[in-house]
Amino acid sequence: MSTDTTVRVGQKLSIKGVTVTVTTTDVESIPKIRAALAVVAQRRGTITYGQLKVAASLTHAANGLGRLLDVVGVDCRLRGEPDLAALVVAAGTREVGTDYGSGAPAERAAVYARWAIDDAGAADAAASAAARDT
Repeated sequence: MSTDTTVRVGQKLSIKGVTVTVTTTDVESIPKIRAALAVVAQRRGTITYGQLKVAASLTHAANGLGRLLDVVGVDCRLRGEPDLAALVVAAGTREVGTDYGSGAPAERAAVYARWAIDDAGAADAAASAAARDT
């Protein structure tokens, strides 16, 4: 089980006025979701719920990811990061689900500012990767 998360199994979180208990599945899923969303953020994009399910190899139904994304949002906040869940959109509307609340465009801008790779950053990352491979 991965420990690359700020939340722990059994931890009680207050999310949108409801107490949520962090599960083993949450803790195992967060690193996979973060990795998938980091790639999306680096490209300044968005991803649908269905695409995220595939990209992160999740067992959840695509229409059941809201609670898990709320936990990811708490994990981001505890890291001092903007909410990566702002990148996850409905296929039909290309916007976050109604339960996300307001402020998704501003949060996406903050995510891109934190994670996006500009042309110089991409060149630096490629050079670092090439140096590691030699």
